Amino acid sequence: MKKTENKKITIGILTFHRCVNNGAVMQAYSLSKRLKQEFYGQNVHVEIIDYQMPRVDSYCAPSIMSYYRNCNPVLALKRTYRLLRNPCKFKQDKKRIAVFEKSFVKLPLSKKKIYEDSTDQLYEYMNNNYDIIIAGSDAIWNYDVRGLPNPYFLSDQVKCQKFSYAASVYGMNYENIQQSDKENIRRILDSYRLLGTRDDESEKFVHAIGSTNRVIHTCDPTVFLDVNRLPISEEDLKDKLKKRGFDFTKPTIGMMGTDAMCDMLRKMFGIQYQIVALFNYCEKADCNLYDFSPFEWAYVFRLFKVTVTTFFHGTLLSLRNGTPVVCIALDNDYSKRHKTKVQDVLERVGLQGSYFKSDYRTQSIQEIQDCIVYYMSRDVRNEIIDRMDREAKSFLPFFYELNNTVHELMEKMCQ
Repeated sequence: MKKTENKKITIGILTFHRCVNNGAVMQAYSLSKRLKQEFYGQNVHVEIIDYQMPRVDSYCAPSIMSYYRNCNPVLALKRTYRLLRNPCKFKQDKKRIAVFEKSFVKLPLSKKKIYEDSTDQLYEYMNNNYDIIIAGSDAIWNYDVRGLPNPYFLSDQVKCQKFSYAASVYGMNYENIQQSDKENIRRILDSYRLLGTRDDESEKFVHAIGSTNRVIHTCDPTVFLDVNRLPISEEDLKDKLKKRGFDFTKPTIGMMGTDAMCDMLRKMFGIQYQIVALFNYCEKADCNLYDFSPFEWAYVFRLFKVTVTTFFHGTLLSLRNGTPVVCIALDNDYSKRHKTKVQDVLERVGLQGSYFKSDYRTQSIQEIQDCIVYYMSRDVRNEIIDRMDREAKSFLPFFYELNNTVHELMEKMCQ
């Protein structure tokens, strides 16, 4: 644990924050901001540990190699088709990276940036600078790419008080973990003061490895994000939208998906509604916002009547803005064996009827269209915000335990 001459408690958050991923940035921003607000006026400092793995960087780099990595023949064919429809994809990806680099500076980052796959510097820095480490949120416990030892599990070497917040194993089939790995992970997780998990599958993972530690559900931080106080200029953003061709007078469907999703929506509604693509560039969309900053992205959902998406944080940020969602399930090996994270959160907020499995051509097409039409004709903003506010209360038991730990450490410092 760090030296305590100044009698200040320092909390470090270890999470994914340097990904070119809107949700990753926004969850890190929201959790750090909420903790700063809760501890305002106390002698507590909160920051995000600026840790990044080169291995993950190379895995996510905008290149042909990463684009086709781990593709079976069918998936490779689909991705080739998408690339033919949008040959500028890698150029667009590089533009997004530049936008995100400017957004990272708005996060409360540690003074030191640690860029390594090993954990030597990371754990030494933790022990020298922090009293409490919060691992999370996001799929930090999925170590398919990171491998073991996974830095985000932390370690016996970390002598700080350890918490996890909305940690998730999403995307990893955890049933076949080797027994020796189970024992190592269990030992580490049992040393935590509290385990907060984001979804049912992650709680099952904790039990599957044999941990007897206390586990509670904690909502993703974007559930309680204050979307009305984002670090953006609303006027500048509206000017930017106008230049992109956004029509503020026309009912709008926001979408986060592929050209196949956009094609489906066009076949359903023609030009009746404006279609705005928020993630992938879609040639049939009226407006493409793939290169907006994470903060701009989090704001624009309020301008839609409904959002159609396959993405978890796209779902949450739309709902946080009071905009209903129609969610299309991803078809992958994980979803065939486990409840998906989108399905999990929609059940928690009582909107499971907005979740569909579809191939965008025949499966569930009429049901999806009926759901969109229902939301386009109704104002459900207040109802949705109320549902999100109720889910946001799952933060409180976590903070109660964290706050108790802070005061215990303060008392020890004063002795």
